[in-house]
Amino acid sequence: MVYRQDRYVVHSEHFRVVPPIMPSIPPPFDALWFRLAIGLVVGLALGSFTTMLSYRLPRRFSIILPRSHCPQCKAVLKTRDLVPVFSWLFARGKCRACGAKIGARYPVIELATALGSMIAFWLMGFQPTLFVALLAVVAIVTAAVIVFECGKN
Repeated sequence: MVYRQDRYVVHSEHFRVVPPIMPSIPPPFDALWFRLAIGLVVGLALGSFTTMLSYRLPRRFSIILPRSHCPQCKAVLKTRDLVPVFSWLFARGKCRACGAKIGARYPVIELATALGSMIAFWLMGFQPTLFVALLAVVAIVTAAVIVFECGKN
């Protein structure tokens, strides 16, 4: 007869306590607010990567070089310009170098990816399979944006 008591599996016929295969995560790190906060931060960072992928892949540009730049004046973006969502808000949707309008696609894609990441963190917690779920979120959002912007081709 096997039954669970708190965190350990107890085998009553042997009176032996067996520790769990995966130790439980301490409560503060498993709290819902903490999962969602980490999901938001990770999601915004992945969202920035997703915007780059959705812009460069259909145009057959390298995803490594050149560095991120303004599509109009080709000015290389500085670190302060690469903060997801906030840099777009602080620059009021314009390039700092030339003043060209930057579309709302960037913060929308970043927020969509952040939402997907928050859902993954909420449902899965800090498990090894979370990495696969986050890759799926990036792939799905990237594919959806490319299909939406470029058509089905």
